[in-house]
Amino acid sequence: MLELVADDDDGQSDLALLERYRRGDARAMDRLVERHAGAVYAFARRMLGDGPGLDDLVQEVWLKVLRGTAAYDGRSRFTTWLFAVTRNACLDHARRRRRAPPGAEGGGDAEGPPAVEGVVDPSPPVLDRVARRELGAMLEQAVAALPLEQREVFLLREHTDMSFQEISASLGVPRDTVKSRMRYALAHVRRFLRDRLGVTLEVPPRGL
Repeated sequence: MLELVADDDDGQSDLALLERYRRGDARAMDRLVERHAGAVYAFARRMLGDGPGLDDLVQEVWLKVLRGTAAYDGRSRFTTWLFAVTRNACLDHARRRRRAPPGAEGGGDAEGPPAVEGVVDPSPPVLDRVARRELGAMLEQAVAALPLEQREVFLLREHTDMSFQEISASLGVPRDTVKSRMRYALAHVRRFLRDRLGVTLEVPPRGL
């Protein structure tokens, strides 16, 4: 789970830092970037894979944030707005990549997470026999295999602090649709892990 920190040692919330930036304090934006850069990068990587252009995409996200601070009205949490910007940039990047000629930089299919080599002994206790790195790779493969509509809901719900209502507003779809996509995504992830490990691992949802 990615943690999105709203306050740090000096007690400055995201909104307070954003207001400082609007008043001309460039260091406040540096703090916001430091606070959320890891989560933004991880979200983009899970949306798009490790294909070329990921670093440029993340830079594009922060440029959009810098240019859009005046338009952000504060009615939603900063992280809700930030991940809406990130998600839209990912979709634009994916469309550009699909239109690029084969072999061009940024074109072709995104390279997925590394395959897990070897056969996992499914006898209990299975988690003691599966290296954390391999299990993490399996989870990334499961998420990467989700249809885009399910993947973005899964990532927004499980790897940010957004509620179903906030995801609904961000994606422009009904809340029940968001929850339905989340259920399908969880079912797929569970099946994916079960097929590879030989046991069922619970992937606990938040709020379903």
